[in-house]
Amino acid sequence: MAGDIYTEEKPRKRSEARDVKLWHERISIAKKAQEQWAEDSGAKRFVKEYKGNYGIVFHTRKKQVPVPPINEVFAYVQADIATTYNRDPYISVNAEAGTVKGAALWEVLLNYYWRHLQTKEEIEYEIIDKDLVGYSWHKVGYNPATDKIFSKWLSWKDVVWNIGSKRPPLDCQWMAQRIVRPLDEVKAAYKAAAGLEGCPSPDVDEDSYKKASYKDDIKVAILWEIWDLKTKKVCLIAEGLEDRYLEPSKPWPEYLTEFPFLMYWDFAVPESSRPMSAISPWESQILEEMVLMAMAINHAKRWNRQAFVNNITFDENALDKFERGDDGAIIQVSGKVGNDDLRFADFGQLPTDFYLLMDRLQGIKRNINGQPEFVRGGVTKTNTRTIGELQLMQQGTRSRQDRKVDRLETHCENIARHMMAHLKGNFDFEQVVKITGELPEKIIEALGENFDPATGQVTFTPQDIAGEYDVEVKAGSTLPLDKQTKMQVLEIVLTSVAPAVAQGAVSPFLYSLIQLMLEGYDIKGLKEAFDAEMAQIQEAKANAQGQQGIDDEKTLAEAEKRQAQAQQIAAETEITLQDALIGPVGRAQMKKMEKPDPKPTANGSAR
Repeated sequence: MAGDIYTEEKPRKRSEARDVKLWHERISIAKKAQEQWAEDSGAKRFVKEYKGNYGIVFHTRKKQVPVPPINEVFAYVQADIATTYNRDPYISVNAEAGTVKGAALWEVLLNYYWRHLQTKEEIEYEIIDKDLVGYSWHKVGYNPATDKIFSKWLSWKDVVWNIGSKRPPLDCQWMAQRIVRPLDEVKAAYKAAAGLEGCPSPDVDEDSYKKASYKDDIKVAILWEIWDLKTKKVCLIAEGLEDRYLEPSKPWPEYLTEFPFLMYWDFAVPESSRPMSAISPWESQILEEMVLMAMAINHAKRWNRQAFVNNITFDENALDKFERGDDGAIIQVSGKVGNDDLRFADFGQLPTDFYLLMDRLQGIKRNINGQPEFVRGGVTKTNTRTIGELQLMQQGTRSRQDRKVDRLETHCENIARHMMAHLKGNFDFEQVVKITGELPEKIIEALGENFDPATGQVTFTPQDIAGEYDVEVKAGSTLPLDKQTKMQVLEIVLTSVAPAVAQGAVSPFLYSLIQLMLEGYDIKGLKEAFDAEMAQIQEAKANAQGQQGIDDEKTLAEAEKRQAQAQQIAAETEITLQDALIGPVGRAQMKKMEKPDPKPTANGSAR
């Protein structure tokens, strides 16, 4: 029986060792291809330039003088972060095969988790990688040990894929993530890592590692988490263990139909699996500008406050002083230096071509990167120096920046879509989240009893969020609502809305249009003031209508009263007139006529 077990185990181990070795070879080839690309594309160089290390020197006769850096790479990247992703996006959800209530719940959940997981900080790293290297990675996943989802940035160095892919991750056969962890933690977590010796951290260069006397702190285990699309399995290997996995392979989550790695990029390159850095097209202009500036600085320093004196021979030490440009240096020469034996060197003016070249280089850079100086807080040169010209430049910049914003919003939608998949697949019990920020009234209405206004908490179950939903990011929600934008909105409101409101009547169409505009710019105070103004107008209108009704009733009663009084006066007047015309005799005769006739007697005579 023991022999049977041994016979079964041995082929299994051989098969596992063969598979693990194959994965190490695949990853090794992918790593070499990535490193070669990083050198050829300048990705590593752009990262150094971001930190101010351009490596340019100005050559003199005996030494090399470093060129003062003009770090436009840093300025470009920081301005891109500020103008692209200034605020957390607002994620909206539409029901496809779900319910309106479910869509409202998803809208609350995704916006909550976006802030709870601090995804904004992760994306700032991704924008830096995207600008300098050309692309960046984001991963959304679920940790069974903590029963929580995570959403984090991955370094571009830590993700590799199969050779031959042109649109990673869409057409990849497999992808692998490098995970660097302390050696002791790995050994404690995985039994298969007992014989693992570890290696230097990738962040420590080989020379520093060799010189270090205590290497345990910088010795780590380098793991590779491999996602294989063909087998739909996830496996874990370690560098230094060539014959076994760290743990048995696991199947992909059933709810996940694609790789968990999301690429973020701006500039694709045909026939290349990796997009292009935003710095690459205009790096040459930066270097030329630095060289020109170094020449100008050298010209000003080298020839300022130097004196020539008459001497029989030219001293080598004096020549060194001259080359160094020592302030106040005295240089001895043979022969006359003028009418006197001492003459100061003239401070020569820079050639006019210098300024022309500098302006031309700056213009070329602006045309390529689409980012004028005023976007970075600098002063932009214009031909007319008018506000109109600056506005035209701003409009041209905005069209290119809008494309970047759209790319970011698409990236955020993909992240939110993966968050939704993990929330659906891993939470099978009642959950409670607390609302952060303001919710639209329609969302609160759709939540119904799931929302507690006293505590600001939303309760949901898996059944509440079941169904298919479409995720999108509210356009422009990541952009900064700066002073200039607010003033533009206020100007629009003042010129178009204020006159209509002042008349006291706003049509339903205009009211909805104003509400949509104010909600889009998220100017809460102005929106509340507008709602209060409309409420006051409606209340005043209702009061006016009520008062008008009361006044009309009073007027009608008064008119009826006056009519009755007029009729009474007319009757009394008629009586008075009759009395005046008839007189006392007439009245007596009339009374006599009003008496009844006497009854006749038997003989026919009256009594």
